[in-house]
Amino acid sequence: MLVCLLARVALFLRWPAEFDELSGADIALAFLEGLVFDASIVSIGLAPMIAALIAPFEWARKPTVRAAAAWMSFATFALLVLISTADVLYFGLVGRHLGNEALSVFDDSALLLSIARDEYRPATLAVLALLAAAAWGWSRAMRWDATRAPVHLPSWAALAAVPLFVLCARGGATGKPLQVVDAFDSGSVQRGYLELNGAFCLTHAMLDRAGPRAEFMPWTTAVASVREQAGVDAGSVLDDEYPLQRTESAGPNKRLNVLVVLLESWDASVVDAIRVRDGLAPLGVTPNVDALAERGLLLTRCYAAGQRSTHGLLAVLTGLPTLPGFPYFGRGIEQSQLAYLGRLAQSEGYSTLLMQGSSEHSFRIDAIAALAGFQDYLGKNAILAAHGAQPMADWGAWDDDLFSVAHERLSVLHEPFAALLFTTSTHVPYQTPLGAERPYPEDSDEHRFWNSVHGSDAALGRFIDSARAAGYLDNTVLVLIADHCSPLHLATADGPDRHHIFGLICAPGLAPGTSREVTSQLDVLPTIADLCGWSAPHAGVGRSIFDADTEDDNGALCVRGDIVLRVEDEGWLEHDLKRRLGTRTWAAQADFDAMETRLLATVQVTARALRKNRVYRPPSAPSSVR
Repeated sequence: MLVCLLARVALFLRWPAEFDELSGADIALAFLEGLVFDASIVSIGLAPMIAALIAPFEWARKPTVRAAAAWMSFATFALLVLISTADVLYFGLVGRHLGNEALSVFDDSALLLSIARDEYRPATLAVLALLAAAAWGWSRAMRWDATRAPVHLPSWAALAAVPLFVLCARGGATGKPLQVVDAFDSGSVQRGYLELNGAFCLTHAMLDRAGPRAEFMPWTTAVASVREQAGVDAGSVLDDEYPLQRTESAGPNKRLNVLVVLLESWDASVVDAIRVRDGLAPLGVTPNVDALAERGLLLTRCYAAGQRSTHGLLAVLTGLPTLPGFPYFGRGIEQSQLAYLGRLAQSEGYSTLLMQGSSEHSFRIDAIAALAGFQDYLGKNAILAAHGAQPMADWGAWDDDLFSVAHERLSVLHEPFAALLFTTSTHVPYQTPLGAERPYPEDSDEHRFWNSVHGSDAALGRFIDSARAAGYLDNTVLVLIADHCSPLHLATADGPDRHHIFGLICAPGLAPGTSREVTSQLDVLPTIADLCGWSAPHAGVGRSIFDADTEDDNGALCVRGDIVLRVEDEGWLEHDLKRRLGTRTWAAQADFDAMETRLLATVQVTARALRKNRVYRPPSAPSSVR
């Protein structure tokens, strides 16, 4: 309980901007009500050991059993310390507590260890020292306890403790067992986050695989709302059992290449082409992208569907968000049949390629690439081996090497092709190649990030020049879009700013310009299908940004842990699927009731389609049995 309390204090002191809207009374209540969440997770963690110690059997009194239970209790204590420390640090990166996406770090244990060693060395050493001292003290306490005469409680007295632990674990004697969402009963996101602790959030995210409550309105009403948002007309719907599936175009396939570049952590605030239009001073770190923006359609109000790379990858490849409580990409959501960019391209006669600068197995993207229909896949090792290049100190291959190998592959790839390139250099810890220009002194994380973006921009510029000289760029739909925002300003950002990313589209015949429409990663797949004239059916909640019937209610759905955000032209609304948590309008007024309906309809239809495996039916599959 003390560990949880100290973690809450550390969270409050380390990230004060996250809680600056709370009054003194709110803070006091958050700390008081947080004890309920602390008691719940501590009781759950200690339950097996307590059960062993109070069992009314002779074997439970043996010294070996008592010693084993004591050391298992210490292991629980140590795990709670590690999770709490990681949670406080993680909160600064994404503005929320740990969730089931945190399990993805174990897919790349070497990376996890390098980050702990290099980026958080003081914290890592302090925690290890604390645990070493605690282990010594624990062993001393056990030896002292062994010298005392054992106290044998009557069976009834020992078993009387069971109801107490059950009461603490479930969070009360009445109502439903305690859940993460109960922290937001006050309607305040900030107070809810202060009440929660990382271990409680992580444990419940792992245990709750059923997903959130997602029945908010009549089914026909929800489907009609989602189809209206996606610009789906009755003639493009293929099967009512698959409410998200439709065709995008009845025109001929234009045989245009498709090239999507997923830029690691490129939020909107780092790109001068967007900054200048928003009245901000230029940084001077994206000259190549700024020049390219003059030749394409710049998406100045583009939003990421989530806060992690896997969320962005799922949205771009399938047009679906990672909903609260649902498994994420590479961890189970792919058990549902989805419409993938690579497979759709293959059905239209395209060659396909996916490359990422990080390790081949990071976040299981090697398996995702095969599932998503990419015939060729290269990761860090293959990229470095192609040129004998040196890797980054942490994480993967430099963007320059990624783009260089990609150009070699694309130059000889059978056209039309569809390729996705996922960059790496701008990931934490923000590295810049030796000898590369550094516009800013390396004296802060922000400056290091800007320098890494400058290096990535230069590499991208060289790649674009090579592609244009080779000729294949002239026949290519080029989409540049970030996977998520950088974590640097999340503590001071409001809802939409936590997801505001860079987006740009260049295509043959597409007039240069600037779009102020609200768009998102979920719109990438339908937009590509629209531009290329693909007739293959696809499924998702996004819409083509060139849809002539776009209404004023066009918007973006963004997910942050257990909170869902809807961004529209008039304003935005946050929701925890039980109640509204926050709203803000940019116009004279906003219809938040209609906005809430669109948000909940999207969650309801997407959740049911995933649960029932009714997202996408391949053309070769038999119709649903009604």
